[in-house]
Amino acid sequence: MPTRGESGRPVVETDVELLLVEDHHDDARFVERLIRERQSDLAREGTSEPIEIREIHHVDRLVAALERVETAPPDVILLDLMLPDSRGLETVERLVEHAPDVPIVVLTGQNETDTGVDAIQRGAQDYLSKGTVTGETILRTLRYALERSRNQRTLVDRNHRLALLNRIVRQDIRNDVSMIVGLADQLRGRVDPHDERAVEMLLDAAQHAVDLTDTAAAVIDVISASDVEREPVDLYAVLDAKVRELRRERDVEIAVDRRDDVEGPVIVHASPMLGLVFEHLLANAVDHSDRSTPHVVVVDATAEDVIVEIADDGVDVPDAQKRSLVQPSACFDGRSGMGVELYLVTILLESFDATLKVEGNYPNGTRTRVTLVRADAVSD
Repeated sequence: MPTRGESGRPVVETDVELLLVEDHHDDARFVERLIRERQSDLAREGTSEPIEIREIHHVDRLVAALERVETAPPDVILLDLMLPDSRGLETVERLVEHAPDVPIVVLTGQNETDTGVDAIQRGAQDYLSKGTVTGETILRTLRYALERSRNQRTLVDRNHRLALLNRIVRQDIRNDVSMIVGLADQLRGRVDPHDERAVEMLLDAAQHAVDLTDTAAAVIDVISASDVEREPVDLYAVLDAKVRELRRERDVEIAVDRRDDVEGPVIVHASPMLGLVFEHLLANAVDHSDRSTPHVVVVDATAEDVIVEIADDGVDVPDAQKRSLVQPSACFDGRSGMGVELYLVTILLESFDATLKVEGNYPNGTRTRVTLVRADAVSD
């Protein structure tokens, strides 16, 4: 099947095998001739399609097609819906059931657009109208069907892998680490005083591992979702809740300075997972602040967006990490210095069209600016 080279352009596949399922032999010969003539014209011109049909196997019954896909699966199928032993959309359904990984392009009558659309909903990749088909449209449609099918298989495989990883993180690893936390906690007061520090370090490390598994599970959830469900979210309600939570858990004070002229709540276009963004950004500011009171400032709230700024006065974030935070897909690697928590922040913000800017906080520290879209500015 077609693959892509380093440039991203489709690589010409010269060994595509087509199964043509058509009971009218004149129509079958016509389709074969269109394909051969188009490929011959391209060869004379010195150009080529990203796919090249080398073999065409023709059958005139669905039962013969089913036998073929089970014994020698083709790369792609061109299917007429009206066969002697099967008619209409049932033909697509039965073939998809027997060959779910083989892309199918349906041949319809000249005025059967609705039938073609219905066929796609039943599992076909595309459709062609017999009345307007050409060699060029056949090759182009088969090429797109092959590429879409390959992308779908890649997506399914990715989701299966993510599901396995999700189970390992949420169950296997978390259960084992939780057991370590419990056993280490039992050692408190039972060990030699010289070993108490080691027990506390063990507990801290184990609890951090538990927190990391929760964050990793959240990352998996976001990556697995084809589209994060966005909804109106009360920004200050989410932010205040996370500030109170951090104050309680870390025993620190966080100054929140609201500098907008909006009366009442500010509703942004996000998701309930917005809380995770502030949870990790606030914790990061506390961890890197030399002051006892890190600052969280809502800088502005216009009719279109709202900016939340979180500042600390610790060590400035390295330039490589700043770049990776702004463009995580290009720079998330071992050299960027980005932890899994900050990676989660970037992909969450990307999922609801928010932006992130990281810059130095003169004279020391880092200033992180999150720009969120106001729900009022989102058109239905």
